[in-house]
Amino acid sequence: MRGLDRAAFLTTATRGGALLALSAAGAGLLATSATAASGLLADADLALARLAVGAELLALEFYRQAIESGHFKGNELKHLERALFNEQEHLTAVSGILTGAGQTASTADDLTITFPDGTFASRSSIAKLGVALETAFVGAYVGAAAAFAPADLRSAAASIAASEAEHLSVLSGIAVGRAVGISFPAALDLTAASDALAPFLS
Repeated sequence: MRGLDRAAFLTTATRGGALLALSAAGAGLLATSATAASGLLADADLALARLAVGAELLALEFYRQAIESGHFKGNELKHLERALFNEQEHLTAVSGILTGAGQTASTADDLTITFPDGTFASRSSIAKLGVALETAFVGAYVGAAAAFAPADLRSAAASIAASEAEHLSVLSGIAVGRAVGISFPAALDLTAASDALAPFLS
C-alpha cells in the first residue's frame, strides 16, 4: 500500500513548487501562466504548493482503493472514477509546474500512504473517510485561494476547491445522505490543513 507518513507529508509541504488548478478547457493556458510565475513565488507559496502535491497523491490513492474495493456500483462508481480522473489532472498540473520551475515533483513512489484498518471494508467506511479527507482538501484549497500571492494561483486554488467540493458532495451523499453541505466551508492554513490530515497519516 502506498503511503504518506506525517513527517513526509510535512516535509514535502516545505520544499518548494507552485500550485496550479486544471480545468478541461484552460489547462494549457494556466500551466503556461503558473510556470512563468513560479520562479517569483515566496516561501509561503512554495509550501502551500508542496502541501497540495501531497494532498493530491493521498487523494489518488484513496480513490484507487475505493474503486478497487468493489463496494460501489452504477452512478456511485462512475462518480468515484471521475473524481480519480480529476485528482490525476490536478496532480499532473501541479507536477508540471514544479518541473517547469526546475524542481523535482514528488510521486507516489516517494511516499508511503496508509489508511486506518478496515477503511475499505465497506461502502460506509470508505465514504466516511472520504468525507473527512475531502473536507480537509476543500479547506486547504480555500485557504490557499486566500493565501497565495500571485492572482493566477489564487484563482487556480479556488478552481481546485470547487472540484474537491463536488467530490465531497458525492461522498457526503453516500455517507450521511446529505449531498449539499454547509454554506461556508472553513478555510485551512498550511498548519491546520496538515493537522486535519494527520489522523490518516502514520
